[in-house]
Amino acid sequence: MTVLPLLAHIALAAALQVPGAAAQTPVVIPQDQRLEGHFHDGPLGAKYLILEQGLRCNCGCGLDVHTCQFQMQCGTSPVWSARIRRQLNDGMTSEAIQAGFVGEFGESVLMAPPAEGFNLVGYLLPAVAIVAAGMLAGLVARGGTNGTRQLAPVLEITDEEEARLAAELRRLEEAESPDW
Repeated sequence: MTVLPLLAHIALAAALQVPGAAAQTPVVIPQDQRLEGHFHDGPLGAKYLILEQGLRCNCGCGLDVHTCQFQMQCGTSPVWSARIRRQLNDGMTSEAIQAGFVGEFGESVLMAPPAEGFNLVGYLLPAVAIVAAGMLAGLVARGGTNGTRQLAPVLEITDEEEARLAAELRRLEEAESPDW
């Protein structure tokens, strides 16, 4: 997941939080707002989709839970999806549900690991590599580090040497010309 979709994902997740709900306190979801039918509709549908897209299925496909259900059709993603749906209907917050999966399966279950500790290397290394490659390309394009080119010294030749050089060039051209 790149940085811009990740930021949009985080902003949408923050905007969809149930107002006034504490992290550990379950919220009672009215029956008419529960996830039923097409699960991505309704007030909890967006939260449900964000949670599914934020968790990596552990069947080995490397896809998020939502995508794996339809592309790989493994046995893990439908179970996880039902677990998320059940917990949302029971009033659990998105953070609590995600923390439950991280507690059970580790940080590898997240599609985008938190930007802290050693995980920062994964976020910063591509940018550093791009900047370094650009600087290297600039150095190569300029032809060195100081930007000035060293020209070969011009040799002074005498008239006699110039005549001898012209005679040798004529002799080479005659030797290489075809016989037609």
